[in-house]
Amino acid sequence: MNQQARQAAMLLAGAFVLLVAFVSLKDKALPSSGGLLTTKDGQTVDVTGEARAAGFTYDPGVTAADRVWIEAAIANVRPEAAALIAEVDGLVTVRPMVTGSAGGAIGLASGGPGGFTVDLDLARLNNDLVMERSVAVVHELGHIIDFALVDDAALARFDAGIPRGGGCGLAVNCDQPAERFADTFAKWALRGAMSVGSGYGVPMPASIEGWGEPLGALSASLPK
Repeated sequence: MNQQARQAAMLLAGAFVLLVAFVSLKDKALPSSGGLLTTKDGQTVDVTGEARAAGFTYDPGVTAADRVWIEAAIANVRPEAAALIAEVDGLVTVRPMVTGSAGGAIGLASGGPGGFTVDLDLARLNNDLVMERSVAVVHELGHIIDFALVDDAALARFDAGIPRGGGCGLAVNCDQPAERFADTFAKWALRGAMSVGSGYGVPMPASIEGWGEPLGALSASLPK
């Protein structure tokens, strides 16, 4: 995805549909010069010390019990992924999604000048899709890490390391670099611990550890 495409609109979206796959649409754009999201290089988001020290903001509709499993999902990721999530979580608000409002999706990541949001269909994730909680949460956070921390050249390198092919099922845009990244980020972050039916069916890189090495290096470079 080139920089012009990234500048087309400030919209990120990744969604997980039933037992099949993620539905998604994500265009990257320059953050505005005002608001919470700003940029110096035109491709990644500035993370202030204040934002770095903060954690997720939870909408009142997200119950204490929901917060427990959301944070447990994040606690399951490898340390390098946890550091990347910690770098951006102060920019993220987690909100409940009305079931069926996103065409059957159970997760949606989006962003604007005021920050990022992750909307989750809590009713379904607390019912028939309990087993998909970790994948849904980590996939959406993969989109935010992509937008906030990964520039065009790095995204192209990550995409080149993911084989082509595989079935999308009911998923939309699963052949797009942003979706291939988020899907593979979840596999890497969760060390492949994804239930049958999770994700897009994007093929696994020959070495998921090798694919994720640049993410480990990025993690190590972050301010402590």
